[in-house]
Amino acid sequence: MPKVCSQWRYTCHFAPLTMHCNFLPERALTPPPITQHKVFLREVNSVAVTHLGLPPGPLAPSPLPKMSKPPGEVGRLKRGGYNLQETLGWSPLEYEEVRSFVIHLAHEHLSVKKSWKSQSPTCLILVFQEAKTHYPILNDYEGNWVASDMLRVFFLK
Repeated sequence: MPKVCSQWRYTCHFAPLTMHCNFLPERALTPPPITQHKVFLREVNSVAVTHLGLPPGPLAPSPLPKMSKPPGEVGRLKRGGYNLQETLGWSPLEYEEVRSFVIHLAHEHLSVKKSWKSQSPTCLILVFQEAKTHYPILNDYEGNWVASDMLRVFFLK
């Protein structure tokens, strides 16, 4: 029974309702016996396909289109920009490895005390070429926008 006072009123406290569910163990899912496993390579060389005797036409694979730079400015999320790491879709380890190498190249070939706009275009091209040589995944992107954006973020700090 609740205790009633002139100033305070106490009500009964009920224990929380709990539910206990029993689940049956799941059976192991094995693939059907007629499933064929085919691994596709990330890049297909069209020259190698023509040597196999396939006619160059609709059956020959076309080269994958390169990913273009997204609209907006890197790091300016509130002003219509984008997050570079999310846009690329790389794992954090891959992204950090490529980014640290590009920063290392910046320390080697660029003047770190100058701003991004005052960097020498020939030195920038050298950095982009070395980055693409060391990390061929950068060739999957149109132009040099990935390394360029990594450098832009570096020079802002």
